[in-house]
Amino acid sequence: MSRPSEKRRVLLAITEASPLQDLWRAVVDYLAGSHGELMTVYFSDDRWHRAASLPFTREVSKVSGDSEDFTRERAQQIDEDTVGRTHRELEKLASEAKLPFAFEVLPEHDATRLREIVSVQHDVLILPTFLKNRPIYAELTRLKCRVYYVDAEEDKTADSEK
Repeated sequence: MSRPSEKRRVLLAITEASPLQDLWRAVVDYLAGSHGELMTVYFSDDRWHRAASLPFTREVSKVSGDSEDFTRERAQQIDEDTVGRTHRELEKLASEAKLPFAFEVLPEHDATRLREIVSVQHDVLILPTFLKNRPIYAELTRLKCRVYYVDAEEDKTADSEK
């Protein structure tokens, strides 16, 4: 257990489908009663952009059922909107908690940049369980810190592993 004056470093790994409220509770629970800092890495799903480059990919409106070509520009716009919304939400939560906060967007294939970002030793990595099925997971498990999994389906933090 850390002393209250000790600074804890949390690395939070997220994607567009991450359960932010559940992950945030895990961050707050881990940092309870101690000083800390939060580094959030948002992994952009490369498959999204590859699908947009295919000539037969269509976007279908949930409301009207109309469809139109799904283009790289549209994929980029959706990514920017999602990243912006996620960043603002986490920034607000960190501000309310008076927690130093950093946010970085990375393509999932950029393992080199991930290693650069997390060159500082983090105490814990918090991530949604479904990231175990994503390409970046192998790189995340090489980090020298404890790992806490947050299971979005059960709204609870799973057991940690070394």
